[in-house]
Amino acid sequence: MERRWLATVLLLSLPMAAIPAEPPAPQPAKPYRVVDGKVDDATFRGWRAFHSGCHMCHGVGGGGTSVAPNLLERVQELSPQDFTIKVLTSYRFVFDASEVGGEDSTAVRQKFLEEILRRERGGLVMPAWESSSTVRPHVLDVYGYLKARADGVLGPGRPEVIDK
Repeated sequence: MERRWLATVLLLSLPMAAIPAEPPAPQPAKPYRVVDGKVDDATFRGWRAFHSGCHMCHGVGGGGTSVAPNLLERVQELSPQDFTIKVLTSYRFVFDASEVGGEDSTAVRQKFLEEILRRERGGLVMPAWESSSTVRPHVLDVYGYLKARADGVLGPGRPEVIDK
């Protein structure tokens, strides 16, 4: 009986920090891998896709320009799913042929985009990239690249790929 009493007193005298309340929640996996400034294949593909379709407006490395916002700030607030939806479908223009004199809506959309690009209809508007063969297949790679930039583990410029 004395041993149990002594064990109870010893347990109660331990600091509470020594006994974790519950295990820490697992951290979500990072959408990129950076080792000594070099990136995995997917992050490199993201850099390449970003620089083939996005950097002209969003700037080298995604830091923003006078034309388009800083994506390094935006990507911190977006889940991979939200980012994908924004990139692939945002700013989609839908036209009803009856509203545009019976013209084909695809042709009207193209004319509208051309007017925007010539800045005849206000500011430049980001196109939806769902039909792009360079961006669409790599949208999550772009997310990983921008997330690595936003997290401060990757600088601007062409990254090197981790040796296999």
